[in-house]
Amino acid sequence: MKSPKIETLTVEGFDQLRLAIEQSNLTEAHKALVIGVLELCLWLQQKLTFSQISINNLKKAFGIQSEKRSRGTKPPETVDADAPIEDEPSQGDTTGNTDNIQPKPKPVADKPKRPGHGQLHASAYTAAEVIALNHPDYKAGDPCPTQCGGRLYEIKTPGVFIRIEGGQLFNAYRYEQQRLRCALCGELLKAPRSSNITEKYDERAKAMVAVLKYQLGLPLYRLAQWQQQTGVPIPDTTQWGLILNVYQVAAYIFNALVTLAAQSPLFFQDDTTVKVQSVMTGKEVNPDKPDKKGTFTTGLVADHQGHPIYLFFSGVKHAGENLTDVLNEREEDLPIPFQACDALSQNKVDKALETIVCHCIVHGRRKFVELEADYPDEAKIVLDTIGQVYANEAHCKKHKLPPKDRLAYHQEHSKPLMEEMKQWMELQLAVEEPKTPLAKSYRYWLKRWDTLTRFLTRAGAPLDTNTVERALKLAIRIRKSSLFHKTLNGAKVGSELMSVIHTALQNGINPIDYLTVLQQHQEQVKQDPFAWLPWNYQQTLLSITTQEASLAA
Repeated sequence: MKSPKIETLTVEGFDQLRLAIEQSNLTEAHKALVIGVLELCLWLQQKLTFSQISINNLKKAFGIQSEKRSRGTKPPETVDADAPIEDEPSQGDTTGNTDNIQPKPKPVADKPKRPGHGQLHASAYTAAEVIALNHPDYKAGDPCPTQCGGRLYEIKTPGVFIRIEGGQLFNAYRYEQQRLRCALCGELLKAPRSSNITEKYDERAKAMVAVLKYQLGLPLYRLAQWQQQTGVPIPDTTQWGLILNVYQVAAYIFNALVTLAAQSPLFFQDDTTVKVQSVMTGKEVNPDKPDKKGTFTTGLVADHQGHPIYLFFSGVKHAGENLTDVLNEREEDLPIPFQACDALSQNKVDKALETIVCHCIVHGRRKFVELEADYPDEAKIVLDTIGQVYANEAHCKKHKLPPKDRLAYHQEHSKPLMEEMKQWMELQLAVEEPKTPLAKSYRYWLKRWDTLTRFLTRAGAPLDTNTVERALKLAIRIRKSSLFHKTLNGAKVGSELMSVIHTALQNGINPIDYLTVLQQHQEQVKQDPFAWLPWNYQQTLLSITTQEASLAA
């Protein structure tokens, strides 16, 4: 489509043009259509000139809100003319004539409510201080106050209620040490601190700052303002120093996760943008491409013996380069891994490495979702076919089919659907204008048919990259909240802490507790980081505690 010719239209000119259209011999429907298009152009010009409007808001203005298909009106149910009418006449019809009687509508089943009522069980408040409340007037063994002759006994399960009071994220304690000085020799004596008080900030406080920044996306300057208001000030520069203390031990865990992830049979990968101020201003450059100022956060999702591993890399490298670095740690005798990604060239790994590329079927589906309004019939065929494929995938997940059985099921139920769609696309492409959006969408599928349908030929091949795209929401959240990293080193620290924190979360581990324990056992973590991974650190901690107890005994 050619670029439109730009015409300047004032409000007076628009009124004159509108009057001319209304006086023309066009039909009323055509008049309304032309005037509506002119009003849209004028509205869009004013919005873009006098206000800031995001792409998302612009999409909403044109009715484009998501990748979900538009739901048309449901066709009326057909009624068998030969079937007897069982509905009774309405109370207002006393003649017995049934010609105009409409069948009673079927009652619409209420949508089942989600379980739960929005309230948490008392056991969810694991950090709550337990305060026992005993009855002021009675105790176990006393006679019943109703004078029934019975005796009171204590129920083992007490009644519980939760009270939440406002406080600070961080609690500060001011220790005032008594000081004594000898009147004769001047010797100064000071009350000693407790043995467990060695630094100003404890390990849990440091872990909380790291999680607030790299899991919740809270900027350091914003946290500093909040702490100032609560009376426990922690400047943003101090917070960065605390984060570096956590990073010193978390880096060993990150490197261990990279080593384990390199042996994974499947990798999900994708990129999102990140801003690094030093690269944008030219103070730091890309060593491979000095003239390029692009910076990215790569998300890699792998697996180790059923434990998901989430890795993030922020810097000047694309997803393919970061995956290449990880695969260089892979053992040579392992099978070729799957690489699930979109079709961008930045996802390609080094030519010396070999992967089984599986392109995301959702990216191919998206092209027809965007065309559904203009090409409803063609889009319906593709979207319905993909919908049936995902229904087959849901069946495999529901019955927890192993990879080989899942492959056989898709070959039996999904392969005929996809082959039929491929033949239809080839026929459509032969008669379609080559430069139309529809023809481009056909070519996208046909050019990448083998990689888009890898789940039909390889056991264990995924359908899409939704797993890593969900993970990248963490990086996007931090980017929108904190805007940018100052240096590439800051981006590296942040991405590696994000990796450790998110991997812990996805393995059901509280990241604050986890980072606290890592700091408390920093020397042991450095010696053997593989014993302190999120899914096994508790067993390691238990063995240390048991050993210390036996030595003390």
